[in-house]
Amino acid sequence: MKYFVYKIYYSFPIQLLLLHFRKYQVLLIFWVILFSTINGGFAKVFGGNALFLAPEYLGKVNFYSTAILGVAIAVFTMSWNITTFILHSSRFKFLATTSQPFFRYCLNNCVIPLLFLLCLLWRGWQYQRIQELNSIPNILLLLEGFLGGYLLVIFVSFFYFFNADKNIGRRLSKKFGNPRNFLRTIMKPTQEPDENALPVDNYFSTPWRVRRARNVGHYNKHYLDNIFRQHHFAAMITIGLALVFLVILAYLMDYNAFRIPAGASVVIFFAFLIGIAGAYSYVLQTWSIPFLLMILICLNWMVKHDWIDNRNKAYGLDYKNKNTRPPYTAQYLQSFFSEERSKNDQAATIKILDTWRAKFPANKKPKLIVLNFSGGGSRSAAWSVNVLQRLDSLLEGRLMQNTVLMTGASGGMMGATYFRELYLRQQMGQRINLYDSSYTEKISRDLLNSVFGSMAVNDFITPFRNFKIDKNIYSKDRGYSFEMQLNFNTDNVLNRTLGEYREPEQQAKIPMLIWNSAINADGRRLIISPQPVSYLCAPQYLYPNLPTRDIDGVDFSQFFAAQNASNLRVTSAIRMNATFPYVLPNVFLPSQPIIDVMDAGIRDNFGQETTLRFIYTFREWINENTSGIIYIQIRDTRKNDMTSIKKNKDLGDLLFEPLFTMQQHWSAMQDYNQDYIVNFIEGYFHNKFERVIFQYVPQKEDQAAALSFHLTSREKRDIAKALENPANQSGFKYILKHMDQANP
Repeated sequence: MKYFVYKIYYSFPIQLLLLHFRKYQVLLIFWVILFSTINGGFAKVFGGNALFLAPEYLGKVNFYSTAILGVAIAVFTMSWNITTFILHSSRFKFLATTSQPFFRYCLNNCVIPLLFLLCLLWRGWQYQRIQELNSIPNILLLLEGFLGGYLLVIFVSFFYFFNADKNIGRRLSKKFGNPRNFLRTIMKPTQEPDENALPVDNYFSTPWRVRRARNVGHYNKHYLDNIFRQHHFAAMITIGLALVFLVILAYLMDYNAFRIPAGASVVIFFAFLIGIAGAYSYVLQTWSIPFLLMILICLNWMVKHDWIDNRNKAYGLDYKNKNTRPPYTAQYLQSFFSEERSKNDQAATIKILDTWRAKFPANKKPKLIVLNFSGGGSRSAAWSVNVLQRLDSLLEGRLMQNTVLMTGASGGMMGATYFRELYLRQQMGQRINLYDSSYTEKISRDLLNSVFGSMAVNDFITPFRNFKIDKNIYSKDRGYSFEMQLNFNTDNVLNRTLGEYREPEQQAKIPMLIWNSAINADGRRLIISPQPVSYLCAPQYLYPNLPTRDIDGVDFSQFFAAQNASNLRVTSAIRMNATFPYVLPNVFLPSQPIIDVMDAGIRDNFGQETTLRFIYTFREWINENTSGIIYIQIRDTRKNDMTSIKKNKDLGDLLFEPLFTMQQHWSAMQDYNQDYIVNFIEGYFHNKFERVIFQYVPQKEDQAAALSFHLTSREKRDIAKALENPANQSGFKYILKHMDQANP
């Protein structure tokens, strides 16, 4: 037994595995990320596991998409083998005496890659059967594609290194000449202990054969090192090829055929990083950390002094003329968003309301509908369109006719913007069936693939790529990829500018729609609308002892008028409204100093703050001209839902719970605060205020759709089925009843 344990412990695979945990542990981080991602740990909230378990290519999960992923994972595996071979081969000198040193190394270094491969295949099978509801024959076809791509790269790689072995042999024979010189070179005249060498008793020479490791104590150490250096050069060529491939891919990503699955882009990027990390550590040795700190300090200095400026911009805005940039200071905001400006903007909106009112019979006051949409990625976008389609069909088209305002956050506003655009096109005479399920399918299509793929390729490898709109230059980063993919998914109907909606809103052909963002510098709202809405930028009160108004918002169209705010792309407005941290880049705006904005949900995830201020501002007009308000909230989470509370807290809870309490309960705290405000608003409309909530309730508690820009087939079905939830059915009936009473 002791002999058996000895043989296993001092086998090459076990010694290699232990060495990975002892030296250059940073290289294991890549494996940890991949293992954690496919098992639903890392990036779970973003749907990261879908990138590997359901890779999409040209919008489909098929043989080709999994084959590309297989190729990418094989490239990463070979990069891992190459890098660790360069770093560790000197510790296992017996390899130099074998016929194919690199092949033997890879064969014995397969413990971690093999475990990952088996785990990925198992998780992929589960995901396709349970989440994607795929059939066994289709899953086997996906498996065939993955393994085919994986094995292709492995075979090509070993073929390359087998030829490299032959070339190395030829170079050595030319160098040493006759056999006598060769023996004099490889045999050591004296014993030189190798301090780096690790004991190995046996190794796999083939997958089915174990051989005893040769004793190389009588070999010349410098000769063995020379053999390894020849292999290291051949290995570094492959890392250079990976970089070239990523650069080429970045330049071709504008073409659909070259938008490979995001999971593939990520692992190829990892392959490049692992190669760079290995080369960096190998060359600099003990100087690697000080040198890295120097690089970071230099990069920080260049970014701070605008030597490197790769900040994301709002497409359509003018960033070139710095002299016309508005000052972003408290004093300027006070003077710009004056009470006089607010009154003028109120008058302009009342004209819109009057135009809307004129569309109904003069002797019958209509119901006024306002719609709020919660944030929540593609889940919220799909839920919003589902609810709007069902509700408008039940009301026989009266929903959009009676709606005056649509606002909210993130994914919900993505769905709302899309539905309103379809409604506008229908009003303009296009043959569009608003209730066609294809529109729900289109807004539910994957966006995560393009975002993560661009992050891995464009943002890190080729950050200098850009494009032009008029005379302005913008970076081609993951924000650009998001907008291009959204346009592609929705047949380009959202490829508009903000100003194109001004006239249809003024004519009351479509409801007013307001996007919001949170300004990072001070938490103020950025309010994006084609109409002047400065009355939403400050509460309507003054302190008796303070002459200034509390400006808590910025009217985008007026504040950035000199920067051509009306030319803002609608997809950019959606993205600014839905900038989930890290997934999408913060958008920088041309003020002085520059400010950046992110997801509206940070300030108000339900859009209620904007809606309630709008209702309060026009309360007198609403009471005089309507029969009341129907206030509809469409949200992708259950209101006042209570999370499970741990009975026993561990050390981690005690240490980190205070840091994350706000984050975990952010939506609930917004609900509590806004419910309180709604109660006050109701008091202005004496029994003429109806509030209805439609909420996504999953069929099973533990199988709710992920907060992500990717939805599985099962999640899409689950969202659609939530329309039949008893509470939602009751909401439909309630609205139908009150609308019928208003229009008998």
